[in-house]
Amino acid sequence: MNIFEIIEQNNIESLKQIESISEKEKEKEKENKPILHFAIEKQVSLEMIKLLISKGIKINSIDKMGRNSLHISIINNSRIEIIQYLIENGISINSTDNKQKSILYYSMIHLNKENSIEIIKYLIEKGIDINSKTTSNKTALHFACLNKNISFETIKYLIEKGIDINSKTISNKTALHFACQNPNPNSSLEIIKYLISKGININSKTNQNETALHFACLNKNISFEIIKYLIEKGIDINSKTTSNETALHFACLNKNISLEIIKYLIEKGIDINSKTTSNKTALHFACLNKNISFETIQYLIEKGIDINSKTISNETALHFACLNKNISFEIIKYLISKGININSKTNQNKTALHFACLNKNISFEIIKYLIEKGIDINVKTDTYACIRPNFQMTALHFACSNPNSSFEIIKYLIEKGIDINSKTTSNETALHFACQYNSSLEIIQYLISKGIDINSKTISNETALHFACQYNSSLEIIQYLIEKGIDINSKTISNETALHFACLNKNISFEIIKYLIEKGIDINSKTDPYACIRPNFQMTALHFACSNPNSSFEIIKYLIEKGIDINSKTTSNETALHFACLNKNISFEIIQYLIEKGIDINSKTISNETALHFACSNPNSSFEIIKYLIEKGIDINSKTTSNETALHFACLNKNISFEIIKYLIEKGIDINVKTDTYACIRPNFQMTALHFACSNPNSSFEIIQYLIEKGIDINEKTISNETALHFACQYNSSLEIIQYLIEKGIDINAKTTGWDGNRTALSISIKNQNQKLIQLLLMNDANVFKLEKRQITKEFIDLFSKIYSINQDMNKLLISNDKDNFSDYQIQSNNGFKFYVHKLILLTRFNNDNSILQRLINICQQKSKEDVRIALNFLYTGFPNFNHFFNFFSDENEDEDEDEDENENEDENENENEDENEDENEDEDEDEDENENENENEDENEDEDENEDEDENEDEDEDEDEDEDEDEDEDENENEDENEDEKIEEIFQEIGFDSKWIENKKGRKGILKDFQQLYQQESTKDFTIIYQEEKENQKEEKSIKVHKLILIIRSELFKGMFLSVQDSSNQVHDYSGKSFSTLNQFIYFLYHDEFESNKIKKENYEEFSDLKDYYQLNQNSIIDLILN
Repeated sequence: MNIFEIIEQNNIESLKQIESISEKEKEKEKENKPILHFAIEKQVSLEMIKLLISKGIKINSIDKMGRNSLHISIINNSRIEIIQYLIENGISINSTDNKQKSILYYSMIHLNKENSIEIIKYLIEKGIDINSKTTSNKTALHFACLNKNISFETIKYLIEKGIDINSKTISNKTALHFACQNPNPNSSLEIIKYLISKGININSKTNQNETALHFACLNKNISFEIIKYLIEKGIDINSKTTSNETALHFACLNKNISLEIIKYLIEKGIDINSKTTSNKTALHFACLNKNISFETIQYLIEKGIDINSKTISNETALHFACLNKNISFEIIKYLISKGININSKTNQNKTALHFACLNKNISFEIIKYLIEKGIDINVKTDTYACIRPNFQMTALHFACSNPNSSFEIIKYLIEKGIDINSKTTSNETALHFACQYNSSLEIIQYLISKGIDINSKTISNETALHFACQYNSSLEIIQYLIEKGIDINSKTISNETALHFACLNKNISFEIIKYLIEKGIDINSKTDPYACIRPNFQMTALHFACSNPNSSFEIIKYLIEKGIDINSKTTSNETALHFACLNKNISFEIIQYLIEKGIDINSKTISNETALHFACSNPNSSFEIIKYLIEKGIDINSKTTSNETALHFACLNKNISFEIIKYLIEKGIDINVKTDTYACIRPNFQMTALHFACSNPNSSFEIIQYLIEKGIDINEKTISNETALHFACQYNSSLEIIQYLIEKGIDINAKTTGWDGNRTALSISIKNQNQKLIQLLLMNDANVFKLEKRQITKEFIDLFSKIYSINQDMNKLLISNDKDNFSDYQIQSNNGFKFYVHKLILLTRFNNDNSILQRLINICQQKSKEDVRIALNFLYTGFPNFNHFFNFFSDENEDEDEDEDENENEDENENENEDENEDENEDEDEDEDENENENENEDENEDEDENEDEDENEDEDEDEDEDEDEDEDEDENENEDENEDEKIEEIFQEIGFDSKWIENKKGRKGILKDFQQLYQQESTKDFTIIYQEEKENQKEEKSIKVHKLILIIRSELFKGMFLSVQDSSNQVHDYSGKSFSTLNQFIYFLYHDEFESNKIKKENYEEFSDLKDYYQLNQNSIIDLILN
């Protein structure tokens, strides 16, 4: 038995006999569920859960929705002891899924009355965040109030424990709104009373201005007691939604409404004639209600509702009533008796008779009554009517297009004088509609007997026979039409005959096709080159029949026997064999027969595709068909105009088949053919079958292995430098396939080129957030530092920070790995304060240059806690403080800094030693973590104040030093400048700053001097850009401030793009080679992640006059702007 069978049988003894579950078996999932989740869903015992974990099953595994085993336990109403065990063994009680839904949320949705209060109490006692919210701002109380199975005690307990009773969702719904939606009126009334007694805002409105009364009136289990209680407690009865709907509108639309509620609302003063924004009254809503009672309609009219009120489309209540499939004759009769305008027309000129004839439960009684009461029988719809693209329709057209229309109705309309030969704007008669929709021979016979024009044609030249053959499957109707003299060979404007339509009919009939041919229809007629049914023209009935998924061998055989041209080709050079091979219900019998009857097996389309290409691309193709085509001599190595072979198509097939691929290769297909650079299947060209197979999410390990064993070039690259590994990581994500590619020597660090260049297999996996694949690639020496710079800052660090914080297994993997690149640094400041630093992330900040990292860490170990924090902030996020950054690399003041740090931190050692102990045990206890964070925050605040004082003192000292320096010799100044230049240049080199562009653009010394000046100033100071702007043919001088910190960060992040903002002539210069037509574009470029000047559009940035104020940001805001 495998592990899943053991779990399903809850077979503890069998599980005990297994020493451990293999890694391969652990990776397997059943129905996309981790093994532990599967076990919990099967309601196994706690003993089995413990056993599974002891065998190596991960307790913290999550599914694709981000749910862990605690979520799954709640969903499945597991016993409390299982929930307790999971929490006690490391699952975070405050964990959320991908949509930020907490454990408490799942408890409110899934727990039943029997165990909800006990589990909720336990969770709250264990410190669950009672006010946590989902991405839509819903709290546990919202969900509890909506759950029909939740107990009142649970809701009461949540409120007693301090849940925010007036918390609103992003749509502004409160718990009261949700309680009024609760389908259990008995429990919800008690909840509603309690919520109101606890001070919830009874008149709170949603974004759509809906009150709790609106929701109560919409509730499918609408309750008189709840509505009465809300009104008694002072809810605004006449409150309107943003669409001007009142509670009365909603109540009249409710299928389960009672007359008692309608009466109560009206008695309590609701406005009976209130209209929505579309001018609908409560009577309109009532007449649309499928379960409306006669008494409700009667009561509304007796209470003075405007019976002739019209919507903005000019529909009356009678229009709506006639369209309502469940309306009673009694209501129609009553509306007319009370004076409703029977001949009122909508904006599209439709009367109540049109609506009645459209009603799918069309009623002879209602239609008869309307006509007897004087409704205009020959009114035509307006030319702008939207029900059909054919306008000028009469009630007879509608009645004949209604599949449920009766002979009695058609006969009555004609007897009462309706124009039988009236045509729509598309020239369709009632006979066209009857042949398309009705299928009643009796109706068609009656129409013809009453003189309807049998050969009348639409504007597309279609006769009733065309319609009958395309949409109908009644041989009797087609026989009758032909017997009555309809032109059998009449052709549409696209040259289609009734035979073409019969072969296209989804209910294709052998009897109809046979009858048409017997009656002399032209079997070899071809469609017009401008036909629009298919982009391929000059099609015969055989083409259509072979493309029809419901076609039969019998039909194909009959057409060929009757002399249809078997080798006839479309304008795209397709034969019937091509269509047969593309047919989703592809038939071996039909393909075999076509070939036996002499169809050209090697015929090619204008794109050079053979039937083999089409058969290999068909998801429903069979090995038997492929084998037969090859045995019959089809050219196996034939290539399309894009150089694709049948093997390429087979590898792209979503139902990719190992058997077919193996057979093609065995039969000598060229395995290493590459697609043409102009291929259109993918934007990546020069692709081999291996590329296609690896890009196919349904590809199997067996297929990839076979292709490689048969000699396909594993390292072949596309025109964009993509290897099979890139495609596998992007589309397939099979760990087995990717591991095999790596073992076979594929370049794991290959980089793509082109518009999305510099992608590696690892960067693709990071972007897709595939943790298992990231882990596999890292274990196989994927080079983290091949990632492009922008991806490191925006994706890589974010993802790995998350992995380190939530995935202990990944953390252990990286730490335990013997490779130096994956070990962690432990930084300890001179006062004992510890930080664990993830080297994997840090190295990316230095482009794989370990020396500067080691140097910084060595200095950190001699520094104060605050300095260590600053250093780490720099390492993980960017450049928050350049003064501190340079101090770390300056040996001059190191001893002084140490003395100052020691003095400053003497009083803090006690707290920091506590912090140290708490850090070392941070995984043991959540409560200790909270205390640690509080202490750290206090320490940080103290340190920030002290550092501000230090900075002020330093600034004063610098000013004094500058005054002294003015008195020193020029030689000493020059030496200091040279030393400073060398120091800055050394730093540039160490942080991996490519200096070639400096020499090419401005000169190394000049650019270093610029940087030196920047660093010597306060980092918050701005550059002033002075520019001239043309205003009404006059040049006006203006200025704008740009944060120098932005320029520094931009120059570091985008190497080779340092921008000098001002020179002696006060003109803006751009050394990146880009051009900006306005200063606005240049400013926008500095502050945003736009590289291409042609992407910078005027609407994307602020008006120029607002820029100065808009960008007065502090350092942290700027860093957030850059990184996010």
